[in-house]
Amino acid sequence: MSTPQVNVPSRRELIHDVNVYAQSNTARGVALFTLDILLYAGAVAGVLFFPPLWAKTASGIFAGMALGRIFSLAHNAAHENIVPSRRLNRIFATILFLPIFYNCRLWIYEHHALHHPFTNDTKSDAFKPFSKQEFDALPAWRRWLERFYRSPTVISWGIYYLVERHWSTKIYPPPYRPARLRPAAWLNTALLGIYAAGLLSILAAAPYYAVNLGTVGALLLGFALPLFVFEIHDGFALYVQHTDPRIPWFNTAVDRNAEGRTELLSVHLVVPRPMGIFYHDVFAHPVHHLHPKVPCYHAYKAQKLLDSRLGPAAVVRYFGFTWMLETSRTCK
Repeated sequence: MSTPQVNVPSRRELIHDVNVYAQSNTARGVALFTLDILLYAGAVAGVLFFPPLWAKTASGIFAGMALGRIFSLAHNAAHENIVPSRRLNRIFATILFLPIFYNCRLWIYEHHALHHPFTNDTKSDAFKPFSKQEFDALPAWRRWLERFYRSPTVISWGIYYLVERHWSTKIYPPPYRPARLRPAAWLNTALLGIYAAGLLSILAAAPYYAVNLGTVGALLLGFALPLFVFEIHDGFALYVQHTDPRIPWFNTAVDRNAEGRTELLSVHLVVPRPMGIFYHDVFAHPVHHLHPKVPCYHAYKAQKLLDSRLGPAAVVRYFGFTWMLETSRTCK
């Protein structure tokens, strides 16, 4: 299904309207960067130093939630919008992508050069749907797996992203990466390796300094659990941002000033306000596609303005179990 055929303001008009929110603030950006790092570090410290197992497990889960928050801020920093300085944004992005094991240079290419200009078209992307003919041609095990990936089981989103996207596109340069960009990407791969070696070494040495924690427990609760919780967050966000009965995907060239306008191919998922604030309003997604220079701390107000200007053409959904079941049943 597609968006309703209604008259909407031009893309240029909408960008002009929301441009008032495309204002970065150094103090606010630095504060968010610092807070996000401290939340994650504090959660890992909880794994290491809280005595009871339940508190360590809860800390590991919260560390994964903090990684979801970090990814949202890293995303904004990569768009150079959380502080006015381009260099500081790039530094922040590089640092913030490390705890989630994302190659910053790869992500910038994938996201800026492929996802934003070519949303929901033939290129490879997260949760890209099959045509009926393509799906029927898959072996039975793969059809089952694709249904599982899109099922509302929670863990399915994490397994999808870990298996299908993270390892193959976010760590080392894939073959389609342009040759001129590969040296910087490999440099970031090396940086990820150094970070991983440091983190895993600290966790592996837990018996020497941590409270009631051995090496295996530290690696499971301080590394594996947070990373998988993050993969669930990432998979969920990427699924809901561009999957809805009203949103089409295209297998041919599309007019990006008409039915292919990216702000009309994105879902505004209305979540409880504390959830939106915690995750830097990552679910106010259409306005991000319209104007990526709007920082996350202005995205909520900018999205509300965009919804009002788009009227019935805005794809606005409300977070809840009924919505999730409807989406997963309809969008196969």
